[in-house]
Formats: sequence, structure tokens, C-alpha cells
Amino acid sequence: MLDVNAAKPYSAGESFNALLPILKRAGLEQVLSLCELSGGLSNHNYKITTPAGSYVLRVNADAADSFCFREQERFYWQQLAQAKLAPALLWVSEDERYYLSDFIESDFIESDLIESAVASAAECAAIEHNVIDSERFQRKRLIHWPALERQTSAADFVLGQSSLGILHHGYSQQAYLNHELSLIPIQQDKHPNSAARLLLELLLQLRELPTGLYAISITEQWQEYHQQMLAYQASLALTHDWSERVAKLLGIQINVKHWCDDLAACLIKPQFCHRDLNPHNLLLKNNRLYCIDFEYATASHPLCELAVVLATHALTPAQQNELVTQYLSQHPYVTSHAVAAVPAAIDMYWVFACYWALLMAAQTETSRSADYLAWFDCFWPLITQAS
Repeated sequence: MLDVNAAKPYSAGESFNALLPILKRAGLEQVLSLCELSGGLSNHNYKITTPAGSYVLRVNADAADSFCFREQERFYWQQLAQAKLAPALLWVSEDERYYLSDFIESDFIESDLIESAVASAAECAAIEHNVIDSERFQRKRLIHWPALERQTSAADFVLGQSSLGILHHGYSQQAYLNHELSLIPIQQDKHPNSAARLLLELLLQLRELPTGLYAISITEQWQEYHQQMLAYQASLALTHDWSERVAKLLGIQINVKHWCDDLAACLIKPQFCHRDLNPHNLLLKNNRLYCIDFEYATASHPLCELAVVLATHALTPAQQNELVTQYLSQHPYVTSHAVAAVPAAIDMYWVFACYWALLMAAQTETSRSADYLAWFDCFWPLITQAS
């Protein structure tokens, strides 16, 4: 019952028809349609429609297996599904290559343009200070959550907070990095579907989850990625383009150590962390957010969660401040000075993204490897002092 007009090859080299035996093993006999879903830089996801309902089949990328433990991923996926924070995981193939889960039809969010990447940072700051008329920015539009994607560096974040007058008078950006930040309360967005409010609710729910038996610190993650990169460099005949990018990472190792030290200094206790809460891994349904993709989930530094959201969502400086203030207010697992390490956490998110791109490129065929190197080039300028 598959719609043959939808059948087409996907980039892993198989055809849609080749997935039918997999779906049969998963218990889906009558497949009405099968279409590839967008999103995912490594894995492939397909929406499966049957008379009984809709599902998602995920095909795991082999290259991700070197830094993703599938048993750990499933543990946290099932934990979040039980907490109603993720779709149910229904079936896993014997070789762990295929996952079948419930399909959640993501709702639209009614978004002001200033919540999206359409408005510039300067316009956002001007609106918040009533410098310019905000009426022309109040046109509503319906968007899916991934449309809130925007890449934000630590420097962008600090500049946005400075535009609100949050830094002590007379202190420079460096003062922020030297623990001289003073947070001020910002009036919460009254919109019922405020992106900042929804993200805050999710972050507060996630931090209350059990940590399980798995844990890794930011320093340990850096060292693990770094050693894998050096091992590939020593054992594989990789391209000059790949080696050039390795040299860039090698050139900022002192900075990376400082950022890791700053984060370690404000940690009291690890908490559960999804560690990849970018807009493509979040679904909005009935005015609440659900998580997908748990390849990097583990117990780790609480600022991991906050940093990803700040680094990847198109939020105004006031919304960013609301998230930081509310998330860190009386946080039980970090010190009162943790706010000063937020820029370091954002930097480490982009550092890890660069390592990820290189590790994926090293394990992927040449035609696909160039795509991952392009992602490295996208992430690299977002790291402080990277050049």
C-alpha cells in the first residue's frame, strides 16, 4: 500500500522501497505513505503513515556511532518519553540502525517578527528601549519552531546584554567575562506562545530529571573529541582541507582550556542534559515543547542546556536575559557566579560543533565529507578569537 510516487532514493544509498521490510519487522504492515522529513545533519528521518496512525522511522548514520552510545541514547529517550517530554520510542532494530517512534505533528507558533531572524539585533534593542515605533513590527505570522533558528556567538550574546544596560556602568565586554555581570529583571513576554517562556519551561523540567548512570564533564568531552581527532590525523590519509581545519582547532587549545576551567569552577553537581536543544530538535504541541534526538544526552554541566538554546534560537536580548535569569535563579547545581560563565559555555558549544564536523568528515565518503567541512566553516567564526 506504499505510495510509489513518493519512492525515491535517499542519500544513504537505499530506496524507499528498501525500507518496507524494515517497517514490516517493526510491525507496520499497511504503509499508506512514506516521506522524508527535513532536518538532521547526520541521521535520516521518515514519516510513515498507516491506517492506525503516523510514525517516524530514523535511520542512524554509521559515522555517529563513534561518539554516540545507542544504549545510553535509548535510556534517556525512554526517560523523557515517560515524562511526556519526547515522543514514545516504539521499536529498535536488532542492529540498532533503525528506530521507530510516534509522530508528533508540530504546531505553528504565532511569532512577532522581533522573535525571528527577520529583525536585526539593533532593531530588537531599539524596540525594547522604545527608541523606535514597534507597531510596524507587530505583524503576526505563523511559523514552525525551526524557523526560530539563528546562530549566536558568545560575543553576540554579550553585546545584546550590554545593549540592555545590564553590565555595570563603565565596564567593558571583558568585565562581563571577568564576572562583573549584574542581571536585572526583564518583564516577561505576555504572548501565550512566547518562545522564551516555552524554552524556560522545558529547561526547568529537564533539569529535574534523574541523571542516570551516564555522565561526562565539558573538559572530558573536549579531551575525548580531541583525542579522536588526533587519532584520525595519525592513522588516516585525510585531505589537506581536513588537516587545515585541524590546525585551526589546535591553535585555540589555550582558549578552550580557559573556557573549560571557567565552567568547572562554577559547577556544584551535574544534571541531566540533552546537549543539543537546537530548534530542529524541538517540537511544539499543545503549547509545550517536546525533544527529539538524544545522541548526546547525558549528565553534564547545567550551562550546556542554556548555552545551546542561546546559541541557536532567534531570541531578543531581553528574552535571552529572561532565560538566563530565570534558569539560574537559585539553581541548585551551579554557584551564584555561574552567570559569568555563560559566554564560555556558548563558546564551548561551537567548539564541540567544530569537532563534530571534523570527526564526521573523517568517517564519511569524500562526496559527503565536503558537506561536513562546510559545516565546520560555518561554526568556526562563531568561536571567540577564532580567525
